[in-house]
Amino acid sequence: MNQQHFNAVFNRLTERRREVLLKVLANEKDEAIAKFLHIQKSTVRKHREEICKLFGLNNEFSDERRSKLPELIALFAKYKPELLNQNTSELTQNENYSEEKTISENSDFVGREDAIAHLNKLVNEGGKVILIHAEGGIGKTTLATNWFELQGLEYLELRVGSTSQNLNSLEDWVRVKLRYHFKENPEQDFMTMMEQLKSKLQEQRIGVLIHNLEFALRNGEFRETHNSNYIEILTVLAHQSVQSVTLITSCELLHEPDLIKLKSFQVYWLQELKHKSWGDYFVSHNITIDTNALYEINRAYGGNAFAMSLLSSEILKESQGNLKVYWQDNRDELLRHPTLEKLVQRQFNKLQQDNPQAYKLLCRLGCYRYQYIPVISEKGIFCLLWDEQNERNKLRFIRDLKNRALVKFSSEGYYLYELIRQEAIERLKLTDDWKQSHAKAGIFLSTLISENCKTIITKITCTKVNDTQDQMYLNIQNAEIAIKQELTKQETIALEVVYHSMEFYGVGCFEELRQEQNLLDNVFFQAIRNMIFEYIDCYSNLGIVLYKFALTTHRLGIIDEKEGKPIESKKEFEYCQRSFQVSQDFLQTALVIATRVKEDKLIINVLLSLACCHYYRGISLHELGLFLHQIIKINESKEALEESKVNLKQSLKILNKLSLEQQIKEVKQAIYSLEISEKSCSTFIARFLI
Repeated sequence: MNQQHFNAVFNRLTERRREVLLKVLANEKDEAIAKFLHIQKSTVRKHREEICKLFGLNNEFSDERRSKLPELIALFAKYKPELLNQNTSELTQNENYSEEKTISENSDFVGREDAIAHLNKLVNEGGKVILIHAEGGIGKTTLATNWFELQGLEYLELRVGSTSQNLNSLEDWVRVKLRYHFKENPEQDFMTMMEQLKSKLQEQRIGVLIHNLEFALRNGEFRETHNSNYIEILTVLAHQSVQSVTLITSCELLHEPDLIKLKSFQVYWLQELKHKSWGDYFVSHNITIDTNALYEINRAYGGNAFAMSLLSSEILKESQGNLKVYWQDNRDELLRHPTLEKLVQRQFNKLQQDNPQAYKLLCRLGCYRYQYIPVISEKGIFCLLWDEQNERNKLRFIRDLKNRALVKFSSEGYYLYELIRQEAIERLKLTDDWKQSHAKAGIFLSTLISENCKTIITKITCTKVNDTQDQMYLNIQNAEIAIKQELTKQETIALEVVYHSMEFYGVGCFEELRQEQNLLDNVFFQAIRNMIFEYIDCYSNLGIVLYKFALTTHRLGIIDEKEGKPIESKKEFEYCQRSFQVSQDFLQTALVIATRVKEDKLIINVLLSLACCHYYRGISLHELGLFLHQIIKINESKEALEESKVNLKQSLKILNKLSLEQQIKEVKQAIYSLEISEKSCSTFIARFLI
């Protein structure tokens, strides 16, 4: 284009297009232009496209979302520089990537300020090629395109393909870019074209966006038919002399030694969107937020940005924008949206093709046994690889799942997002591994529970009466912390084993399952049974240990009270009652499980322990009530004696049910002694209690 042609095009522009053009040349964004001119954002984009066409700045492919702003600015800098302001001029000259440009004007692009800043940092430290790694739908491409937009950087797009079997020709892409974008006649030889491309990238500051590199990979390495070409082009793009920046999106990590050794090749692990970002997005789309529902849905979908976008439309359409209502109705159907289901299935299918053993492991990890466990240890995963004896191979399978972002990991262990788990368990049901997976996981959890319970009981029983009081308090506190951390999780697991037994065997309850023939040879049943027995025994033992502790702390409290140490005594009495209460809670939980599985012997044992706990607590409170009365703490004495009678009567009720005559006599005697003691107290207390 010469000066005469430029002037002719400029003079033919309508008044509205001139207004848009001036704003564009001032480096204003589409949203700001639309707001200023009181028109739609889409109208602004249409004007921009038409302006670029008139000045001969057409995209060679309609699906390319490349910004023509740098070329438009360059054109006006040459033929009409007076229309450019200082900011626009700086845009064409500044070679640094501003670390301040971290916030996009796109209201749908939320929660990625840190990611943008990290990309800026990597580029400013010399990164030429950055692989953005995350599972499908997490927002890799959106991050890349917004980063280019924030930098005002034109970029070329390379779409690797739609599947591993349908890859686009890399040679054709290079040839087209050389001919139409760089105005260079491409040579026939690929290596010569690489030299041409490298020369152009050394001259021009530009971006390159490579989509879905995982389709060209198999277990982290390029497929044989594409190996050399991809390594060559990425080597060129990573060369220190080029001015380009390349962003690659991939669900799979790249392990090619020739590339990862380059300092200019970097990997960025893109994290999921936090629930706050989901909340910001939903609010901007007029969705009513419920905090608990927001946290749960974000966790279930693993902070997936694509899911967030799809769900917002469904929430508005199906639940009138009420997140809580939508989540209540759909929490068990995470893959109900076909597009989201295909996204997840595509990742599973590729894994199945590339690494069948790792695929088996992923499906097995969906088993119900692990559904409510926050994290799974490496041993817990190994038990599902019963058909693989080589330990190194087991580690490789786990690593492959990590590298594909299908399994998440932390310092505590591994876990699946519910979105992945639902697909995993549906696929597991279609295989012969269904029963075996649950059996192996059941055995592992049974062993784990047993070990944890022994550890907890050891922590509690290490406390002795002759320990210092501070040490005793510390031991009890540590035991309570351990109990809360371990057993609350296991209660859910044990109950869940029973609930799902009918689904595994098509029977109505655990009792029917127990009547199957050859039951002793049934590995799965034995795993369930052992697990439940361990669990009930654990709770019973903890209950017994804790009510014995309660008696010890009660006696120490009485001693300290007599010696005039009210502060120490108060702490001991508090620990005494807390220990009794926790003991009863444990025994009640054990009773619930034993009753549910209809194990009569276990029920009797637990009931007897529970009766003892109530009895000892009643005796303890009886003694405490008498003592408090002696030191003229009338109200506290009254409360202790009332609670004592409640516990003794509860013990008597249980013993009557068990028909244990000797124990019944002892408890009746204790109740009688309590009534005599009450009468010997003040007239006020006697009148109140009798």
